[in-house]
Amino acid sequence: MSLPSLLNGTTREHYVLLFGAAGCIALLAGVIGAWIGGYLGARRAVRSAQLSAPANNTVLQLQPIMQALDAISVEVERISEAQRFTTKVLSERPPVVLPRVDQRSITPH
Repeated sequence: MSLPSLLNGTTREHYVLLFGAAGCIALLAGVIGAWIGGYLGARRAVRSAQLSAPANNTVLQLQPIMQALDAISVEVERISEAQRFTTKVLSERPPVVLPRVDQRSITPH
């Protein structure tokens, strides 16, 4: 026998092979079924989206989003310009020399 001694009781080699083959077939059928279901569901969703939303309605819905995106891009540009200015000002100023701290401590420990 090529099986470990634990499997030599009621489980036979052919049962392991049959259950393994059945599991593989079930897995394959599940994957194929999920793929077909996803494909058909996506086609139906696209078709219903195309029929329910005319082109003019879509443009009207996207107009506020486009305006908000333009406003955000202007604000981001202003922030980046302020950051560049701050970096330039900080790099041009002379280095700050900190005063030397006294080595002895006057606080009780």
